[in-house]
This record gives sequence, C-alpha cells and structure tokens, in this order.
Amino acid sequence: MALETVTKYITAARVLLQDTVNSPYRYPDVDLLNALSEAFPEAKKLRPDLFIVTPLQDFAVNDATVVVMDPMYRQALVYYMVGKMQLRDDEEVQDQRAAAFLSMFQAKLTTVS
Repeated sequence: MALETVTKYITAARVLLQDTVNSPYRYPDVDLLNALSEAFPEAKKLRPDLFIVTPLQDFAVNDATVVVMDPMYRQALVYYMVGKMQLRDDEEVQDQRAAAFLSMFQAKLTTVS
C-alpha cells in the first residue's frame, strides 16, 4: 500500500498497532491524526532539508487528504505515529516497543542506506 493519503497512514499505523478490528478501535482516529500532525515538526528537527518545499501539515480528519512528504520518508511518519500510541500504554513491554518505533523513525530519516 502506497502511503499517500491520511487514511492510508492511519491504516498502516493500525496494522503495526494490531488495532484493525473496529468495535471500537483501541486507538481513536483523533489520537492517530494528532500523532501524524506531530510527526512533521519532529521530522523537520531532524531533516530541515526535507521541508524546503514541503509544508508542515496538520490533520483533523481521517480522509483522502494527500500527505505531502518525500516517498522515501513516508514510512518514518508511520513509525512515529505507532511510537506515540505505544507511549500512552501502561505496560512495560509497550515502552520498549514505543522506544523501538521512535528509534526507527529517527533512523529512517537520518541514516543513509
């Protein structure tokens, strides 16, 4: 699945969060939208060069709005979203998962492969 729209980012994050059964979702759309919005300034801190022509974006609705980001770095935004959601859980294992996803976010943006 190519990450192009807000809905696709939410869906990709839900898969990694194992939150794909809607009755209701464990992580509400509003929380995932906030995490996606927060990912942009965090990415800009690490890679300001990516934002010379790409604006910071803010998302309020899970819809077909296009997320403007270089395709090579779109998955990093999903990792950030998942890490932020894992941080809010109380279990010790979740803290480790959160740290791992946030580290993958940083590595994806800063590591040359």
